[in-house]
Amino acid sequence: MHHQPSRLIVRDALVVTLDAKDSVYDPGDVLIEDGVIVAVGTVEDEAAEGCDRVIDGAGRLLVPGLVNAHTHSPNNMVQGTADGLSHPAYMWITQAYTANRTPREHYVSAMLGCIQMLLTGTTAALDHFPGQTFTAEDVDAVISAYRDAGMRAALGLRFYDSGFDDIAPRGATLSKDVAADLERLNPLKPMPLADYGALAADAISRWHGAEGRLKVFPAPSNPERCTDEALVLCAELADGHDLGMHTHLLESRVQAEIAQEKYGCTMVRHMADLGVLNRRWSFAHTVWVDDDDIELLARSGAVVVHNPESNMKIGAGTAPVPAMKARGVRLALGTDGAGTNDNLIMHEALRLAAMLHRPQAASRADWLMARDVLAMATAGGAAALLADDDIGAIEAGRRADLVLYRLDAPWWVPVNDVMNQLVFAENGSSVDTVMVDGRVLVEGGRITAFDADAILAEARPMMEANLERNAELLGLARHMADLFS
Repeated sequence: MHHQPSRLIVRDALVVTLDAKDSVYDPGDVLIEDGVIVAVGTVEDEAAEGCDRVIDGAGRLLVPGLVNAHTHSPNNMVQGTADGLSHPAYMWITQAYTANRTPREHYVSAMLGCIQMLLTGTTAALDHFPGQTFTAEDVDAVISAYRDAGMRAALGLRFYDSGFDDIAPRGATLSKDVAADLERLNPLKPMPLADYGALAADAISRWHGAEGRLKVFPAPSNPERCTDEALVLCAELADGHDLGMHTHLLESRVQAEIAQEKYGCTMVRHMADLGVLNRRWSFAHTVWVDDDDIELLARSGAVVVHNPESNMKIGAGTAPVPAMKARGVRLALGTDGAGTNDNLIMHEALRLAAMLHRPQAASRADWLMARDVLAMATAGGAAALLADDDIGAIEAGRRADLVLYRLDAPWWVPVNDVMNQLVFAENGSSVDTVMVDGRVLVEGGRITAFDADAILAEARPMMEANLERNAELLGLARHMADLFS
């Protein structure tokens, strides 16, 4: 367990609480005890006596830490590899970049993501891990990274016990040689459900709740890649251990078509009929849904995680987020993995989410505004992590996951409208201080919680080694990707 000051106070900051009243204090103080916010506003000197640390917030903006509600840590070394690729082509190519890794490589890749997120104001993440079958050692490596970095995280144990029909070349016949290579090299062979159940139960027993900020969720790769028995198992694990569940949902048009072929209805309707659609779910993407699906999602209380950058880059489509908001669907925001987004900077996702849907809106009343997307990146992300009452706002009783931004950057001079500028002007480079559970992880714009330079140095040669190991797989992946060009 990391040592943290038992009492800490931030003095004289511009405090934007994002609480239910949108309270703003300028200047304001935030008093923290044992990682919990105990007072916000004006804290008298007498109440602040005995603090282990005083942080000067003058000339700084203090806001809740951002929550990246959908990302993939194996992709943290894959940036710059997916331009011009469709969703199925990307899915094949990324296998050669991420398959057959050692636990240490998983650890370093996860730590790379932590560095990037912490330096740009993200304090919590939902990591959909990995892209292939995995071992207990792989799980230990990744969740140890979040532990060592000091971040708050939910590790969604991604699995599938059926086929990746959505990236199979429909109507194409593979040559005997390619079919043989696919059988020999394919990293996407299903995991037996009993094996997944045992791995998940073990990881939950050892890691869920660790240090009060680490969680483990069952997380199908995609509902259509799983049997009904697998979806029921996830629901049983979640109900039995009070867990969230996470998955991709209807990211591509072909996935919607496959659901209709398999079930005679939409994927959302099938999950509802199966009795597994509930508030524990967070659904990444959710692009190809109809009005009935949106109503079912709203009634269930599930969280939809919007990933505007990756959906646009690989041409998957645009999620009907304004319609979901109008119907009361709970919404969060994610970067997706660095393979289809190329960085984990939530400020870029904030800006695009606010602007993307405006040209198609019937009126400006339907636009997502700055406050809407800030809610997605804070309270919405908290809901996806089943941490609604713990994070997402600055108020007494919540955990102290907080970020201080410098206000001396040109885009902050002058401060005209703090929420608008936080969404449309800020790019993450003004982050000065970051804390999780009251423990300072970034100070003066530099990681202080661990040796980030050592991680970067270790990571630099890893991809070359990974591709050398996967040379045959890369050849196969390129052939499969060409079938979708």
